[in-house]
Amino acid sequence: MSSLSGVRVNLFNENFLNESEQDANSVLTELDKGLRSAKLGVQCEAIVRFPRLFEKYPFPILINSSFLKLAEFFWNGSNLLRFWVLRVCQQSENHLDKILNIEAFVKRLFMVIHSNDPVARALTLRTLGAVSRVIPEKQQVHHAIRRALDSHDTIEVEAAIYASGQFAAQSRSFAICMCAKISDMIESLQIPVPMKLQLIPVLRHMHHDSNTSSLVKDLCLNLLPKYPAESR
Repeated sequence: MSSLSGVRVNLFNENFLNESEQDANSVLTELDKGLRSAKLGVQCEAIVRFPRLFEKYPFPILINSSFLKLAEFFWNGSNLLRFWVLRVCQQSENHLDKILNIEAFVKRLFMVIHSNDPVARALTLRTLGAVSRVIPEKQQVHHAIRRALDSHDTIEVEAAIYASGQFAAQSRSFAICMCAKISDMIESLQIPVPMKLQLIPVLRHMHHDSNTSSLVKDLCLNLLPKYPAESR
């Protein structure tokens, strides 16, 4: 009797998984049609539904396929589509490690970093920052962030600051390499105060060795009398 029950349970589990996979494929096919719509609104609506799809059907093959599709639309789409792909990456952080073809995924995103549009570059930096946990030591991304910190476009610099905080939290080498750069920007007279306030939180990740920790400590102590917490 127990063996018969075991067979029934196994058959039930197998059928359930098959049905779940079929349901997931059906939903993905529907979303794919939405992505390929000629209407921008329909495309955006399809993109924002992906996080819910990942939660309901957390299958690596489905998630990998979905992220590759999203990266393709990020590469070839408008800035509005890129913004929504960014939001999907931010909302699906727990599923990023299920991306099997990470090199292909990042390559499609990174193509946009060479755009002449600073908004497109800024969205790329933020999206790369959002997926930093799965590409913490990607050197070409590190270099792109550092280069963007010297941009003349405020929106791109702010995106690079966000990406710096994300990568510094994940990568010891990035944090150590960027410590002096972030410190110089904070102390620079050319950097406006609101931007310095965005830079300072990046320092909390720069504690990976004694020299870096000491540099950050001295910088913070030096900043206290210059930028008091209360207005005088």
